[in-house]
Amino acid sequence: MRDVFAGIGFMIAGVVTIITAQQFPTLPSLQYGPSLFPSLVGGGFCIGGAVLTLNALWQRRKVVAQELHEESTLAATSPPEKISWAMVLPPVAIVFYILASDYLGAMPTITIIMFLLMLLRKTKLYVALATSLVMSSAIYFIFSHYLLIPLPQGVLLGGSLPWTS
Repeated sequence: MRDVFAGIGFMIAGVVTIITAQQFPTLPSLQYGPSLFPSLVGGGFCIGGAVLTLNALWQRRKVVAQELHEESTLAATSPPEKISWAMVLPPVAIVFYILASDYLGAMPTITIIMFLLMLLRKTKLYVALATSLVMSSAIYFIFSHYLLIPLPQGVLLGGSLPWTS
């Protein structure tokens, strides 16, 4: 049943992302604007959430049909599954980015998120630190310098990161 709720949550997040992306300003010189990528991500969330929900409902339907055909009423029940951090942390990371990136800046926020996600997956400490630093720098430079997407600089260091200019 938790897959149904997770799927519905992803669909809601996708719709919210699409609605928010449509409010971004458009650029008259381009056929597409800053709303394209978030809209694609939101569409992916909606499709993935729908597939997850439908698959969970289909599996539940098969289980209910199988239980109806069984004559035994003493079927063993499995203990409830624990919610793992691997399932909870990515949505929490997205919320953390939204709340913290204006204060910390995009690059430090992405670095923190990547570092924590890698530690969760039991990556060695030095590998997680090096990879998160290198990849967050690469992501920042690709988005800000090549795609010309303005990312938050943060007010923590005076609104400008000295190594990004």
